[in-house]
Amino acid sequence: MKRLLVYSFLLAICSCPAGAQDAVSTTEQLIADIFEQYTAESEDAIDYDSFFEDLMFCAQNSINLNQATREQLEKLPFLSDIQIENILSYVYQSGSMQTIYELQLIEGLDMTDIRRMLPFVKVGEANDINKKIYWHDLFKYGKNELFFRLDKGLETKEGYQFLPEEDVNASQTNAGNYLGNNLYHSLRYNFHFKDRIQVGFTAEKDAGEQFWGSTHKGYDFYSFHGQFNNFGKFKTIVVGDFRANFGQGLVLHPEFGMGKSSYVLNVTPRSSGLKKFSSTDESNFFRGGGATVRLGKFDLSAFYSNKMIDGDTVSGSFPTIIKTGYHRTLDELTKKHTVNQQIVGGNATYTNMNLQVGVTAVHTELDNSLVPDKSVYNYFYFSGKKQTTGGVFYRYRWKKLNLFGETAMTDNGAMATLNGCYFSPMSQVSLVVLQRYYSPEYDTFYASSFSETSRINNESGLYLGAEVRPFRKWKLAAYADSYRFPWPKYGVDAPSIGKDYLFQADYAAQRNLAMYWRFKFEEKQTNLSTTGAIMPVVVPLQKTSLRYQLTYSYGNFSFKNVLEGNLSRQAGAAWTYGIIALQDVSYVFKTVPLKVDFRYQFFDATDYENRFYSYEKDVLYAFSIPMYFGLGSRYYLNLQYDLTKRISLWFKIAQTVYADDRETISSGNETIPGNRKTDVRLLVKWEF
Repeated sequence: MKRLLVYSFLLAICSCPAGAQDAVSTTEQLIADIFEQYTAESEDAIDYDSFFEDLMFCAQNSINLNQATREQLEKLPFLSDIQIENILSYVYQSGSMQTIYELQLIEGLDMTDIRRMLPFVKVGEANDINKKIYWHDLFKYGKNELFFRLDKGLETKEGYQFLPEEDVNASQTNAGNYLGNNLYHSLRYNFHFKDRIQVGFTAEKDAGEQFWGSTHKGYDFYSFHGQFNNFGKFKTIVVGDFRANFGQGLVLHPEFGMGKSSYVLNVTPRSSGLKKFSSTDESNFFRGGGATVRLGKFDLSAFYSNKMIDGDTVSGSFPTIIKTGYHRTLDELTKKHTVNQQIVGGNATYTNMNLQVGVTAVHTELDNSLVPDKSVYNYFYFSGKKQTTGGVFYRYRWKKLNLFGETAMTDNGAMATLNGCYFSPMSQVSLVVLQRYYSPEYDTFYASSFSETSRINNESGLYLGAEVRPFRKWKLAAYADSYRFPWPKYGVDAPSIGKDYLFQADYAAQRNLAMYWRFKFEEKQTNLSTTGAIMPVVVPLQKTSLRYQLTYSYGNFSFKNVLEGNLSRQAGAAWTYGIIALQDVSYVFKTVPLKVDFRYQFFDATDYENRFYSYEKDVLYAFSIPMYFGLGSRYYLNLQYDLTKRISLWFKIAQTVYADDRETISSGNETIPGNRKTDVRLLVKWEF
């Protein structure tokens, strides 16, 4: 009887008539909202291509909850480890779920979580994941997608101010100018057959790079990938460009990793193993091949990568790996693909219902020596041609406790360790504690885990997070993080400490109306500029921010209102302020396959420390998180039109107008004369 009431209740509030296009649009919006939550409190770049593609793939190939693995559920970044464990435990104990609406019976899942899950999961009978594939099925049920994207800035930047031809021949004063035009364009092809086969390629040219000329012919970056899942004993086979993510990320995790965000319980990266790479990120991937073999409860993985990377090589050494992917000038071209990097690695993981233990080892070898230009902050950075790193990670569930951690070590004896615990004493309360210690000498190539900085070294700290659902429709989330840097770091010339706190209250009044209030306080130390000082002096830098967001919909209209303000000061100086306000309006036409997104926002940030980062909607497989500093406004118009059932068009125009008397925007080759910056984007998608 209880289940019947739950099913009826969920059916009433979750189901509504919608066409296929509405479902796709809703899923894309949901993914954008999740991405925004993760980027709202972080200035680190997150690979939106992979983030979006992974979730859209889950939407097109729904996860069967009755035979879902932890690895599959970890693809849903809004689910915490506690929620994933509870889902797996429920299915294990009940045998199987009869309907999707049983999610309401699982401890720790509220209606917001369930609504987020619905586009990506299903309930069905278990099937043979190693079922034989026939060629005619590939052609009949395989899905092909082709994307072409074109971007252009309407204002002429300094780097495109070419000198007359006679001056070019007379001198090399234009050597720093861009060699190509100001068009960005990319071509992407994807093929997938259910969740078994994924093949594709990507080609990209950044603005300023030459597409066809004396220095370059064709696209600047090419990428090919192939992934094959569940073929006999092989769980995964990857060829071409791929990524490898294992454990808590202290040894190997070049992909999107969890960090501090309003998802306060999601603090550790997801171990997705070997997976194809199809992004336009030109550095953060491997090129070669690998495979994972499943032997009972053991997963054994091995991979090899051999690729060229960018570096300013001189006499067999280079100071740093260049990861921008830009090859627009003669100077940047001389640093392109000058260093060979070979990587060989492996992982062995044992998993049962309550325990997971794994070992990861990676060896990296360069054909030129990496020798950083030594200063105080990078004194312990890796130097040399070879490095070997290994680590052991674990997860253990005992009643309401989930323990996790990883300890890693490099061949120079430097250590990094991360350990934590999830605890849910009751369904309405979830807690997480995380401790980390990264030695100043620990410095690897592809580590990514929970950290205050983007580099996994020279840090120790303690993080506490809590999520409470005190009343129906309310959710309270908070975290406190205290950390220290035992050695100077970039921008701080002495050992330093810091702390930050976040509190967020979410209220989902009804399905089409939600709001939240977010408060954040951060205090860290920074250099104090003192002329003639012998010893470095560091002083506290404080920043406080408050944000209110309201989202609601009416008919075919959707709205979002945001108001955010912050205060910042260094030591005993006066407070400086920043404020931003924006209005989003979206409309989906009923009789025309057209969706319109419009935003207008105002910003006033008096100091650089008061700057804002604001996520905005964009064309498919693109994202924008512009930084706002100074006084001005910004608007954009985003259009999506389905020309046919198989061809879709996206168009976006965005403009920022500054009102603080500045005569130029940006610097160097990116300098724009005047106070306006306008960008246009076009994307075409063809399914066949």
